[in-house]
Amino acid sequence: MLRLALLLALVVAALGLVAVRPASAQVSPTVADGGVENKFPGGMVFRVSTQSDSPIQRIRLHYTVLPDGTAASTEADFQPATSVSTSFTLEGNNPPRIYLPPGTTIRYHWEVTDADGDTAATQPATFFYDDIRFRWTSLEEDGITVYYYSGSERDAQAMLTEAGKTIASVCKLLGVSVNFPVKVWIYRSVQEMRPALARRSETFEQSVTTAGVRVSSDTVLVLGNVSFITLRHELTHVVTAVAGEGPFGSLPAWLDEGTAVYGQGDPGGYREALNRAVAHSNLLSIRSISSYPGDPAKVDLFYGQSWGLVSYLIDEHGAEKFARLFAEIKSGKRTDEALIAAYGFDQDGLEDEWRASLGLAPRQEPSPSETPQPTATKAPPVSSRPGPNEDGGGTSTWVIVGVALGVAALAGVVGLAGLALARRMR
Repeated sequence: MLRLALLLALVVAALGLVAVRPASAQVSPTVADGGVENKFPGGMVFRVSTQSDSPIQRIRLHYTVLPDGTAASTEADFQPATSVSTSFTLEGNNPPRIYLPPGTTIRYHWEVTDADGDTAATQPATFFYDDIRFRWTSLEEDGITVYYYSGSERDAQAMLTEAGKTIASVCKLLGVSVNFPVKVWIYRSVQEMRPALARRSETFEQSVTTAGVRVSSDTVLVLGNVSFITLRHELTHVVTAVAGEGPFGSLPAWLDEGTAVYGQGDPGGYREALNRAVAHSNLLSIRSISSYPGDPAKVDLFYGQSWGLVSYLIDEHGAEKFARLFAEIKSGKRTDEALIAAYGFDQDGLEDEWRASLGLAPRQEPSPSETPQPTATKAPPVSSRPGPNEDGGGTSTWVIVGVALGVAALAGVVGLAGLALARRMR
């Protein structure tokens, strides 16, 4: 009997082992992050490997572009199998679909699903997308980082110090604070900076030289290691975006660019363009410069007049009302509504008051060439603007527009005259 009982016990134990073995051998999906390869300026390659006891049916990459929090997801291509290694290439410069400037930080994770519906995901990770063509040195202070690969450390430190002063000054003016790190990338030459800019047409590239641009909410590119005017202008845009841009509001071009020229300190040639227009009484209507003009001949006057309007608002009505104007626009009010809330007059009232301060009569009805434009339009994705000579011997600030008459005529035929206009990345 003892032998029989022992035999039965062994049989039961064996059956139990057989019963649990398939469950213990089952492999639910596992996934491993294979890292990211920088292909600047062509983007980045995300790699992943995964396996399961049933074929993998879906591999999805979730990513967020920081600091703005623009989130997206996409599926990788692969053939279903129980073990898969694959990758996904995120393009870096294919406007208007996508443009990732140097300094972009991507937060991402992978998620996989097998044929049984089971899922697995990697832990969130971040990748810093920098311009790997050069060996960068960085200086950081108070949340601002200057990256440079040429010139002296002393010059870079001077740019860093100027950056801090600029952001602090404009934040005080607009009554806001910049609560995220700011990155400044300094390039040595036009040719070396161009691949870092959003790709444009060949005509644009031949007609315009960009010497400074805010490429995202936290990043500016600057040409030249002592380009202080350019630096101040572009960093002012960082602050104006914080103060006036939001999900419900957008700054008119004259207010945004006028504040940037005010923030750069010296308006340079823009002042002369404004003075000439005042002398000949041929100023642009304020509503016509609510968006960026498409006529290269009006570029200097556009910036000069925008600066004149902003200077008048600040000098005559004070910084407090000026800061309120930005806050009202950010809250969702259109430009006229925001001006009335802050000052008691709309754009037409501002224009008449400003013209009176210049000794000019109130503006008459706009001419057909100056049809009123929407008051809250977004600027195109690339910034390039003409400007005065730089501190320290630079040749120009934002843009040198080299458009011959023949090129301008051709641009008019194909509808590309506006490409010579200086605009900033939004």
